[in-house]
Amino acid sequence: MLKPVSRLLIAASAVAPLAAGAFSPEDHLAWLKANQEAQPQFVDGDVITYDKADLIRPFIPAEQQSELIFEGMEMTIKDAGDLSPPQSYLTATEKFAGQPTLASDGAIENYTAGRPFDPTAFTAGSKEDGWKMVWNWMYRWQNDGLRSEEVHWVWVRRGGNHDGHEVMSSNGGRYQKYYTGGGSFERALAGPYQRVLMSGRADLPESNYKMNNGEGFAKNTNFREYTGFNSPFDIAGTAFLILRYDDPRKADDSWAYIPSLRRVRRISVEVKSDSLLGTDHTLEDFYGFNGRPMEHEWEYIGTARILAVARSRHTDTIYYGPSGWAPLDDWALREVDVMRMYPQRDTHPYSTKFIYVDRQSGESFYANAFDKSGELWKIWQIQKSWTEDEEYADHRGEFKGGETPAGARVVAFQSINVIDLQNNRGTLVPTRGVSYPDTEMSKVKRTLDVNYLTEGR
Repeated sequence: MLKPVSRLLIAASAVAPLAAGAFSPEDHLAWLKANQEAQPQFVDGDVITYDKADLIRPFIPAEQQSELIFEGMEMTIKDAGDLSPPQSYLTATEKFAGQPTLASDGAIENYTAGRPFDPTAFTAGSKEDGWKMVWNWMYRWQNDGLRSEEVHWVWVRRGGNHDGHEVMSSNGGRYQKYYTGGGSFERALAGPYQRVLMSGRADLPESNYKMNNGEGFAKNTNFREYTGFNSPFDIAGTAFLILRYDDPRKADDSWAYIPSLRRVRRISVEVKSDSLLGTDHTLEDFYGFNGRPMEHEWEYIGTARILAVARSRHTDTIYYGPSGWAPLDDWALREVDVMRMYPQRDTHPYSTKFIYVDRQSGESFYANAFDKSGELWKIWQIQKSWTEDEEYADHRGEFKGGETPAGARVVAFQSINVIDLQNNRGTLVPTRGVSYPDTEMSKVKRTLDVNYLTEGR
């Protein structure tokens, strides 16, 4: 039986969507405490419908419940099984255990490959362990990095329907099967994405755990990341390139190509935390957190168990529900570590952000952010698939994704959906044609160089 604090939070969140200003970081921490005390009352194979929703409320963050629990809901409980990274990552973790350290400012030092720090030794409320947690996040297993042939950014307003929107008829109606349910579509953007990891490569012990032995194009580089847009017409050709350095104290080099200006411009750190082309996302929000750890302070909050789409039964996310924001899929109960971000830059839009990271795979399933006044602003739900499943192999089909090598064992990015509770709008960001391909330096030079931004894809 749930304890009184759990029942209290369940009752408070069961009625209607939360008003943004009515939910504070302290409220979220209270839900987390209740979650840690709750015991699941469901088993593998259960299908949770609206009349049984109280069974799952302790395992869905309170501020997310109204978006996932509704009349007509259908949530299948299915254990995700073993989602551990490949042996190369486990071997590197063991080999270099105890070597990584933290400097007085939180920067990681003496890191080579694998998971830097052991989360089983972390203490709730520790700032030091918060830093260790974020470095674990930064060096999670991702094979060579994510590639998506099409990232679809769809702005969805609560209520209404999108039957008549051009998205539903474009490309021969290929998107109709993904966007079921309600919600009014306002705009849709699309384009490719690729990240290539160049250091901390557990799979490359023969080259000093670095791509190209850390020389040439990969020198002093952690990763390069390209985000492009080829539609709609008014932004086609817009592209962003981020270069993250091995030195944790060194700021990113970042560039943008804006077709109307016909030139490549360097972008500041502020741009990466601004709304991306009018969406509810920022470049820093991708994956759950995609910024530089050193621009923030960190705290380890503790562990939780949450329901998440950790091993999707679909090739690509299928949305349903009154506003078309909920994933129709299998949901697994996962143990996660919770870290809290405190931005240090006065101009950063958030006052704090909570990020939930899977203990086994290192990937994030959920995040939320609060504005400068401490009011709830945005919530993220992040869906994953598993590279070893047959469904994942289908990514090479309709959207012509690349080939992920067998045994990559990546909890693969499928979609990240943000709901801005203050403007009552969401941005769905499914990635299609996804792969974690083995990359060649010659191809990386042609596609992830600043000079390529003006050429498009």
